[in-house]
Amino acid sequence: MLREMLNAGIYPNVHTFSMLVDAHSKEGKAKEAEEVFEVMIERGVEPNVVTYSSLMDGYCLQGQMDEAVKVFNKMADKDVQPDIFSYDILINGYCKKRKMDEAMQLFREMPQRGLKPTVETFSTVLQGLFGVGRCAAAHSLFNEMQVAGIIPSTLTFGVLMDGLCKNGNIAMALSLFHTMENHGLDMDVVNYTILIDALCKDKKMDHARDLFDKLSSKGLHPDVKTYTIMIRGFCAQGQLDEAKEFFVEMEQNGCFPNGGTYNVFIRGFLARQKYSEALVLHEEMVAKGFSADASTLSWIVNLMSTKGQDPSLQEVIKRFMPDD
Repeated sequence: MLREMLNAGIYPNVHTFSMLVDAHSKEGKAKEAEEVFEVMIERGVEPNVVTYSSLMDGYCLQGQMDEAVKVFNKMADKDVQPDIFSYDILINGYCKKRKMDEAMQLFREMPQRGLKPTVETFSTVLQGLFGVGRCAAAHSLFNEMQVAGIIPSTLTFGVLMDGLCKNGNIAMALSLFHTMENHGLDMDVVNYTILIDALCKDKKMDHARDLFDKLSSKGLHPDVKTYTIMIRGFCAQGQLDEAKEFFVEMEQNGCFPNGGTYNVFIRGFLARQKYSEALVLHEEMVAKGFSADASTLSWIVNLMSTKGQDPSLQEVIKRFMPDD
């Protein structure tokens, strides 16, 4: 359509070009986005802050932070003032690359440009700090956020709980969770799932189940991820009957297992040498269009090295492993 417009002598404006740059960027086509950007300049259409930010986003999504910074600097050279979204894009890119010094430098630069970080900005930086294990800095930033009068969102609390859990502070995450409850803050299934996952990994299945059972009383419905986490937790403890109970329950509640659910449950059976049950699940999984993932195949390879002489394992190998 763009070519047709140009051939007909109809010149796209900055909004049209910006949409094209943004579309290419979101599809991971940074090179194509750059080409559209160059075409608009050749046509005498000056990019605005949205165009520059969209191009930056494309490079950030590809992890090409040096290219994203070049666009950011080019924007300043053209006297186009970056806005909050421009900074958020770069900060998010650096956080995903675990380059927190660069992210924090940009974060501290924002007020100097007259920009006030939003709750989304704080949430992004908090997630980045937790991701590199800088828990003390994350706590300090959360306090700073509250002092600034920025009200944490459900996403922010989710980031906090997830960060605490992944850094071994489950007790603190539970305390935060109960504080949220006591203050009547709305929590979604994602917040519950974060804690359930941490409790399962900590082998506290009774506590995880209690939290899972609270979902219905809160008017929330567990999703496939929540069920899969519970099934994985029970399988890890060898409680296959409980895992099966949840597997059956999720389908009865209209939450259908995905490939990840099947693979988790199959690995639970393989770990306990219950090969016939694993084969039954495998057949059902394949019938639904799913297949064994890398983790499941690794399990089978390990079994081959330790129990390769077991005749009952041969059928599992034959069914699960590719012909080549």
